Amino acid sequence: MANDPAGPFLDSGSPMISELPVGAGGQLIDGDVFTDPVSGKSYFYWGNGFLAVAQLYDDMVSIDKKTVTVITPSGGTLSDYAYREGTYVFYRKGLYYFLWSVDDTGSDNYHVAYGTSVSPTGAIAVASSPIVIIQDAENRIYGTGHNSVLQIPGKDEWYIVYHRINEKYINNGPGYHREVCIDKLEFNQNGTIKK
Repeated sequence: MANDPAGPFLDSGSPMISELPVGAGGQLIDGDVFTDPVSGKSYFYWGNGFLAVAQLYDDMVSIDKKTVTVITPSGGTLSDYAYREGTYVFYRKGLYYFLWSVDDTGSDNYHVAYGTSVSPTGAIAVASSPIVIIQDAENRIYGTGHNSVLQIPGKDEWYIVYHRINEKYINNGPGYHREVCIDKLEFNQNGTIKK
């Protein structure tokens, strides 16, 4: 915790999340905070193997345990949208966009998929063409995943920030040798994300 975004930061002394939600299996990792511009409420998303959401209290470091809900997008395969981890949520033109990583960092198929909802707490409708960004070995682009999204204030201009793996490490510790990348995120007229 800190009183300033630049720190100094103090350890709260205890984890925000310390137990799996009922019925979920996986790890308690990859947290994301989203403040809904419609309601002003803030939410915390987390999970590996599942996606959970809970409303944050005003202190922004503790959750309302009564609101914990598992909203994992169902179905899919490792070639399209099977949920793994790394959720990021943003709001655009009446829709909540949920982006997540599919498969494992070192796999040939690691990529970001997405779905939308009319609520920050789901349910999530997976897009008909769900892949946002994926590896391209021909162009030596590997390990694209774990993203966030930026909007230029006051404009409908968006960017996706994600990691990829340096080709020298694709078979030697890919989870530890990552590069930060940024690309323009574009939308079709109907609000779907262009791959």
